[in-house]
Amino acid sequence: MDAEIIKLVNISKVYVSAGGVKTWALRNINLSICRGDFISIMGPSGHGKSTLLYIMGTLEKPTSGKIFIDGEDVILMSDEELSRLRNRKIGFVFQQYNLINRMTVEENLELPAIKLGLPRSERKKLVEEALLKAGCELSWLKKRPIHLSGGQQQRVAIARALVTNPQILLCDEPTGSLDSKSAEVVLDTLKKLNTLGHTVILVTHDKNVASIARKILLIRDGMIVDEKPVTQSG
Repeated sequence: MDAEIIKLVNISKVYVSAGGVKTWALRNINLSICRGDFISIMGPSGHGKSTLLYIMGTLEKPTSGKIFIDGEDVILMSDEELSRLRNRKIGFVFQQYNLINRMTVEENLELPAIKLGLPRSERKKLVEEALLKAGCELSWLKKRPIHLSGGQQQRVAIARALVTNPQILLCDEPTGSLDSKSAEVVLDTLKKLNTLGHTVILVTHDKNVASIARKILLIRDGMIVDEKPVTQSG
């Protein structure tokens, strides 16, 4: 777990309103995340947690600074190159699942593999592997997401993130819409995926959720103000 998989150098993000008012979302963030890490990012609402996650995932561009993903300087990449990088190396899990209800679970999970141009037989194999890896049941494949519980939908969303076997999983409040029992199942799934070698970065406002990681970063006013390891009980 020594090799750096994400490195941020002097990352700042400034939003400018129509009236010219500047809002600093991030200020000079320097951060190194090693392959196989499990990191939680905590902080008050509106202080930059999700912005930081989206910049790490190349969904947003910083105002200044450098980003390296698996050694590649992503600032220099075109939008098409960034899209390929995300599809190969980064899986996203969001609070609201972002599943398409008019499609079956199988069709939802196939989307990342279709982007890679893989044939149907290979897509089917990857979908089934990802579904089982995320703790889902193969019987869900022909169902539509709307017919699953919230916890089941979130596990399907995790499976979709796993279809291309990305090295990095970025999770933005993945338990925010779930009851405590469903949240526990989702968190156990993320812990298992980390033990299988995926680097997991989790944004949350919940201390109990954050404590499943190996390290917690506290962000306030767009700056990392504390970094502490987690002592796992048991």
